[in-house]
Amino acid sequence: MELQGETRQLPSYRRMLASHAVPTLTVLAHPRIERVGERAVLVDLIHEDGEGGRVELSRLSPGLAQPGSGSALPLATQLVSRRPLVLSSPDDGRVALDANALPEGAVRLDGVALGGRVELERERLEAGVVIELGTQVVMLLHLSAPELPDEGGPLPRLGLVGDSDALRDVRKAIVRAARQTGPVLVRGETGTGKELVAGALHQASARREGPYLAVNMAAVPPTLAASELFGHTKGSFSGAHQNSVGLFGRAHGGTLFMDEIGDTPLDVQAALLRVMETGEVQQVGADRVKQVDVRVIAATDADLEALIAQGRFRAPLRYRLSNLEIHIPPLRARKDDIGRLLVHFIATELAAHGRSDELEDRGPDGTSWIPAALVARLGRYAWPGNVRQLRNVARWLAGLDHRARPVDPEDPTLATLLVGEERAPVSVPEAEARAPGASVAKSGGHDKSERRKSALALVSPEELERLMEANDYKLGAVADALGVSRPALNDLVDAHPRLKRAQNLTLEELVQARAECGEIDRMWRHLKVSEKSLKLRMSALGLLD
Repeated sequence: MELQGETRQLPSYRRMLASHAVPTLTVLAHPRIERVGERAVLVDLIHEDGEGGRVELSRLSPGLAQPGSGSALPLATQLVSRRPLVLSSPDDGRVALDANALPEGAVRLDGVALGGRVELERERLEAGVVIELGTQVVMLLHLSAPELPDEGGPLPRLGLVGDSDALRDVRKAIVRAARQTGPVLVRGETGTGKELVAGALHQASARREGPYLAVNMAAVPPTLAASELFGHTKGSFSGAHQNSVGLFGRAHGGTLFMDEIGDTPLDVQAALLRVMETGEVQQVGADRVKQVDVRVIAATDADLEALIAQGRFRAPLRYRLSNLEIHIPPLRARKDDIGRLLVHFIATELAAHGRSDELEDRGPDGTSWIPAALVARLGRYAWPGNVRQLRNVARWLAGLDHRARPVDPEDPTLATLLVGEERAPVSVPEAEARAPGASVAKSGGHDKSERRKSALALVSPEELERLMEANDYKLGAVADALGVSRPALNDLVDAHPRLKRAQNLTLEELVQARAECGEIDRMWRHLKVSEKSLKLRMSALGLLD
């Protein structure tokens, strides 16, 4: 049967009522991969004249559409029952789900079998509730603002994947900042995509034709930070064999992205502030300044205000950066984007290996090769490593030979990728599920430091050492694999009995290692640090010609 979509216009009074966030259903998993990300804003649940609304969720209703599209279709898959899960609104803050018309086990709510009626508080809706319908469709019930026409036309995509309210706000902030010329501070937890936002801002600005350079200040040894940023003259220090214009010189006419700005040494912060205010750069060892035209985009997941109180960050630099700020939401605050991001990352990985045709593979029964149970598990997860961590999961999935063997939602590898996961119970007693006030345990909600502690606590010294060796002791790659920030990984390495960071190696240790190993290639493996960071440390101590 060919289904025809139809465009549905909201009555004017509904538009007024729906000016705030209302319950919304978004598809996280569907046998037809192109339907992932479709949603239905449930304006019918909004109260009118004191009476609660009602919506039926089944194979035949409601109509769902991709954001920005007016053509809506029902789920339309035989893998979902025609009998509905009924959603109603007993009052303005809650939503009730009634599964009494459905067979046992047909619906799971945040991983728990639903056998009757449950009422969800607004707090649960704000966090997002994962609904599994049968074995192949996963929905997220959450709060969202109905789409209204954007002033000045539709927002550009800016290379950012997702259609959540939170990401729409980020796009608006980028467009506003692109019209201005001052420095920008991008704030967000590790793995949220700060560098991607910085690149999008550069491309949207008038500097798009100029150079775009990036530096991670946490990866630059403090002794080399000034030279790296501002350049140096030949002979100004041991290892300075030629002149260098530094990153600011190379970024002239364009943009310099400074990640982990909170790790910038204090003396360099003063010079950085001068560059942003006057455009004047002084190379290490030079007796005169040079004029540069560079827009600085800084980023951090650190609490700069706390660093200022500790005397580790200069308040004037913070104030200079605070004129324009872009806040990137954590993935747990935009869970309706999880399905969209997962499909995007898998498609990207498959395309990179010439396997794009596999994305829409389905089994003889019409089921997707990406298990819905696995996607539901991802929807419930708290994502301490945010989008970067989800990308790692997608890479693992794309690397599997699903045509030879079905993907196992309980594959042990997934447990290592979802560090600190809190698994939902298999079921709850029927009487509890039917209780009017019954609820399912919430997940996530920890602050950043608690998430880091819970994630890193599960990494034993032996596991960390194996992971470091597998990644050639490159801290950035290891942080990506664990889904944590570089500063968090630095703390873990510093506490390890057999690991060190290159910047902490002493002159005596390096001299002894060179005597024992001879070549750099043997030294970095012996010292358990990356080759690049070892060379930087040796250069700083004058041990390289």
